[in-house]
Amino acid sequence: MFENKRKMQLAQSLVLDTAVASAVLYVCCFRNELLNPWGLEWEHWCLVTVSLRFLIVLYDHLVEWVMETFQPKLLPTRTTDKPVRYVGLDALSVVYLTINAMHESVLTQRFSYYVWHSPDISKDLSDIGVLNTVGALYAIFVINDLLYAPMHHFLHLPSIYPLVHKHHHRQHFPTRGYLDAGNEHPLEHFLGIMCLWAAVITAVATTGAHTVTLFLYFNVNATLQMLNHSPFDVAFSFLGIKFSVRNHEMHHRKFNVNYGQYCMWYDQAMQTYGPYEGPQKVVESSSSGGSGDVGDNSKKAQ
Repeated sequence: MFENKRKMQLAQSLVLDTAVASAVLYVCCFRNELLNPWGLEWEHWCLVTVSLRFLIVLYDHLVEWVMETFQPKLLPTRTTDKPVRYVGLDALSVVYLTINAMHESVLTQRFSYYVWHSPDISKDLSDIGVLNTVGALYAIFVINDLLYAPMHHFLHLPSIYPLVHKHHHRQHFPTRGYLDAGNEHPLEHFLGIMCLWAAVITAVATTGAHTVTLFLYFNVNATLQMLNHSPFDVAFSFLGIKFSVRNHEMHHRKFNVNYGQYCMWYDQAMQTYGPYEGPQKVVESSSSGGSGDVGDNSKKAQ
């Protein structure tokens, strides 16, 4: 029974990955303006992509350096004598990270093109106000999370989870920042980017988001994504947004709780919010023959 199920999942995964690859190939051959909105020469496009990778790696290390310099607390599970379960990057992870890196290059180019040419986005510093900065930033984070959380929940359905999202959960205790955050199936990465685009476009239409606000959002969002996949015990709240690295660590440990990234509104409404469980659970799980993860890690994603 298990072997037949495994073969079926492999066949479904092959069909899904082939469809995704075919769609990308079609865009490359017939709609390359979607990948190269500025009309760059291929060598310039590659230079932009490589430069962006360098900047993201530098930014990731900068965030880590700032955290270590100010010596924040580590998550409780990282302060015990027994190390938590750690999974290295395999070949498929490298492939996914490479594909997603190119996708992020496309996102950066398309976003900059959109901001530069959109008549709805002001680039004049004299137009800066409370609504198009603080209000717009708040709107983007909330809208993005309200779109992302149900999509994330959908990816945890038992029939979908093994095909797409399971790879991201190889690491039960994220620690590598960007490498753990970006190590996901390219289809999942694409869906996440679509949520982000929808949030930005909605905020621009409703608050007149300023160029400075959008630039700030992408930097803050990158920082929070890196922290969500780090060992640092960081938390803050602002008007209902309650960011906590503990929430996302619990999601990686339990799988079926805390689908939101920054605010837990969706999880509270769907009763999927999971409060933090300390290192005692890790010790109990390990001593009972588990892999060192908290709680019942054999539980299927819901």
